[in-house]
Amino acid sequence: MKQIALFETEGKNVEVNKLVKRLPFKRVRDEYFDFKDTPAGTGIYGIHPYPAMFHFLVVREIIKNFSNEGENVLDPFMGSGVVAGECLISGRNFVGYDINPLAVLISKVRTTPIPFNSLLETLECILQTFKEQKPETVEFPNIYYWFDEDVIKNLSKLRQVIFNIENSDVRDFFKVVFSETVRRVSKARYEEFKLIRKKDDDTPDVVKTFREVSLKNIGLLTDFYNKFTPHKVSLKLEERNIIDGIPLEDNSVDLVITSPPYGDSKTTVAYGQFSRLSLRWLGLEENVDRTSLGAKPKDINLGLPSDLLYKYIEKIADKDEKRAKEVFSFYADLYTSIQIIAKKVREKGFVCFVVGNRKVKGLELPTDKISADFFESQGFEHQKTIVRAISNKRMPIENSPSNVKGEKDLTMRYEYIVILKKKA
Repeated sequence: MKQIALFETEGKNVEVNKLVKRLPFKRVRDEYFDFKDTPAGTGIYGIHPYPAMFHFLVVREIIKNFSNEGENVLDPFMGSGVVAGECLISGRNFVGYDINPLAVLISKVRTTPIPFNSLLETLECILQTFKEQKPETVEFPNIYYWFDEDVIKNLSKLRQVIFNIENSDVRDFFKVVFSETVRRVSKARYEEFKLIRKKDDDTPDVVKTFREVSLKNIGLLTDFYNKFTPHKVSLKLEERNIIDGIPLEDNSVDLVITSPPYGDSKTTVAYGQFSRLSLRWLGLEENVDRTSLGAKPKDINLGLPSDLLYKYIEKIADKDEKRAKEVFSFYADLYTSIQIIAKKVREKGFVCFVVGNRKVKGLELPTDKISADFFESQGFEHQKTIVRAISNKRMPIENSPSNVKGEKDLTMRYEYIVILKKKA
């Protein structure tokens, strides 16, 4: 198996290869992996926005260099299905899980090729049927705060028409279009992850928006699979909290590629808030924030295998004991998930664990090194960690790490590709 370029750069003269800089914790800054000129939302990955999405070219490189065709790839924090999409066009079998039903729906749509004419004909049918449809009563908390009355009526009519589509793949495709339409016609700021009401009072055109999003997504889906032929592989995408265990045989996975949550959606990436309005309109469960890593508080104990983690917990506790407990709870759940993941990887199999190092109380938490510590306790060898800029990743420019009004800080500008190999 070919070794990825990140290994080939080792030992080269820094004067010759200025892309690589040595850093602590086996970190290597490699600008090759920045992919600055290619948006992360290219092709099928432009179907429905999603927070903190993997850059598909990073995933493509990892798959190519750490797995072979026909092998099994696992993404236990699947998000919107970037790894699934790359496995489909590269001939790898894929299993993915996520706690967010909207993410699972988007993943399925991105990885289900449907003929152009079939989607276009269905769109015309939806628009025609819409005219004859009577609005139904739709109720959920704060619906009139987030939507104008006319918008609610038109969304309710659209939803009825879409839910009556017989073909499940086509129905799911237009559910995703509907979800993006909901985001666009709501009174929430479209570019924000958190639910923040915008100031303008213009009433948007629901049907026009739906048609525009439909045509965009039809083009993205069909153009992508005309360019990249999908392979006949096994794709399993499931809504599941991996903390509760995953139905895979031990030692059955050749490669894990995943990016776990950053921790504390209140101050970093608000997956739950991002999905809330869509989930309510789609009639799906809203358990994202209640079931994410660290959501259930735990008392600090000495049971986690990372001395570095406890140094940071102690520093945070000196400033705020409650925040220290919250941070510990996240890492405790992260360790539990890593214990579960580790068992599924075969001997000499690889894990590429992509993390962001968020700030708490002004301290940047070295999640990359802590994750490496956790995996090493489970029989893995830490190869190295690639540091890449996340200029193309949809992240908030600023956040409020203290949750104090007016106090802002820059969010993560880099992500860390932690590469580990399971010992024989």
